[in-house]
Amino acid sequence: MAVEGAPDVPARRTPALSRGKAGCGFEGILSNLEELNLLSMTLRLALAMLGGGIIGATRGRHRRAAGMRTHLLVCIGAACTVLVGQYSALRYGGDPMRIPAQVVSGIGFLGAGSILVTGKKHITGLTTAAGLWASACMGLAAGAGYYACAVAMALLIFTALVLLNRLDAALVKASRSLEIYLEPEESQRLGQVILRLKQAGLQAIHVEAFPSPGGFPPGYRMELEILQPGLSRQEAREALNQLAGVTFWEELRS
Repeated sequence: MAVEGAPDVPARRTPALSRGKAGCGFEGILSNLEELNLLSMTLRLALAMLGGGIIGATRGRHRRAAGMRTHLLVCIGAACTVLVGQYSALRYGGDPMRIPAQVVSGIGFLGAGSILVTGKKHITGLTTAAGLWASACMGLAAGAGYYACAVAMALLIFTALVLLNRLDAALVKASRSLEIYLEPEESQRLGQVILRLKQAGLQAIHVEAFPSPGGFPPGYRMELEILQPGLSRQEAREALNQLAGVTFWEELRS
């Protein structure tokens, strides 16, 4: 029953369930792909598989925790949930996005598994977790038949993980700071190590101690700033290699 004075609310548009229709020309093909049929289902899953595979291959090449198969399966699974939601809504009624909505929160459990905190409190895997979440969103777009968005997402994720990775590496290379983990000799005190670092042109900005079991000297997580003008990051690493009173050191990378 219509209420006088109430604004007209447009009904939610749900793709029609069909076996495909012959449509004339390009518009007919697009109309077929917007509906839920065998052709559109196959294309949506294939697009999700292709996009997830491309993104995952770039991560697998760098030996990340989630590689091609992980991203591919996440993307296909997300696309499938949209298809199942649309099919269920057409057959039984209800909200077609109720099932796909759980993907956005559910993928967090998989992403959390790729984030590691080492004994030196160094966090790794954040980019992998973000890539999995973005790949799931790309799969949702592909499953919903939003082909342009799915393709754009694939291109943007690829750009962020591959092309911007080079830019990120260049910015790190130009940076004047180093984050390291260092273990001094048993006879050395922290103050002596910091003094030698300063003589080598490196200033300790932040120092965090990590007690070692068995009575061994503690290790230290340090944030260093290159103070000496003209001293490159590579030269700073060589200075650390030659630093007296240090048994072990390594650079912490993201």
